[in-house]
Amino acid sequence: QFWYVPHGPILDYGDAAAAERLRAVVRGLAAAAAGERAIAVRLEPRLEAGSRGLAALRGAGLRRVEGTLQVGQTRLVELADDDTLLAGFDKDTRYAVRRAEREEVTVTVHTDAGDARPIEELHGLVAETQHRAGFRLPPAERYRVAWQALGAAGRAAILEARRSDTLLASGMVVLEGERSFYLFSGSRREAPGEPKRYASYALQWAMMRLARERGARTHDLWGVAPPGAGPEHAWHGVGLFKKGFGGREVIWAGSWDIVVDPALYRLREAASIARGWLAALRGRRPR
Repeated sequence: QFWYVPHGPILDYGDAAAAERLRAVVRGLAAAAAGERAIAVRLEPRLEAGSRGLAALRGAGLRRVEGTLQVGQTRLVELADDDTLLAGFDKDTRYAVRRAEREEVTVTVHTDAGDARPIEELHGLVAETQHRAGFRLPPAERYRVAWQALGAAGRAAILEARRSDTLLASGMVVLEGERSFYLFSGSRREAPGEPKRYASYALQWAMMRLARERGARTHDLWGVAPPGAGPEHAWHGVGLFKKGFGGREVIWAGSWDIVVDPALYRLREAASIARGWLAALRGRRPR
């Protein structure tokens, strides 16, 4: 077994007692993992690279690991008033937001987690979007669980952008304290010759305003392409779309392992390296 803590541990890394608290969490996780015969526990806190909180991670006896399982970078947008928000968008995004309004795109908000229709339609649009981009689609059950759990607690909403009765784009926003998260989204592509409606822009604009009304001060766009990635990267287009809404790019502190069984951990690492070598050799063989 290899345990995993996505986006955690969650604590105030700026507090004077952060290092002591993190060491206590690490000891507890290591003991629990050892009891279940796990090899290691991987942590991926949403802590910014280069921040003061990294000292707590370095002082907790953790092993820094290259690469992340979650997206390692995002964009954060400060949710100011409408005029200030719009001023922070690039000119193409401002045009798209206003054009969507002229195209009579309207956005509705759904908060009833007992209603399965919004999440089923959202998953369908995500499937369409992921297929175009070549991404692997998470199972529908993951979407249902998130909607039922977070929506029922008043911590999520699904927004739908429509023109007349046609669903053009849909997305889920998660609201947690002073931060909102752009979690799932999908959109319908216009048919050849059909006017562009800019529904995804209307959706994101409405999502930011809703989050601000609910008390959020920062909107997390969740994931963008790594720094320096070019058009060949799968997230390049998504990253450009999100960049248009302003904010700042943030790189997270990465992955950190609590090594529970050092011998098996080293063996697992060696096996992973060997698989990489074999893959590289196969790639160099003449066809």
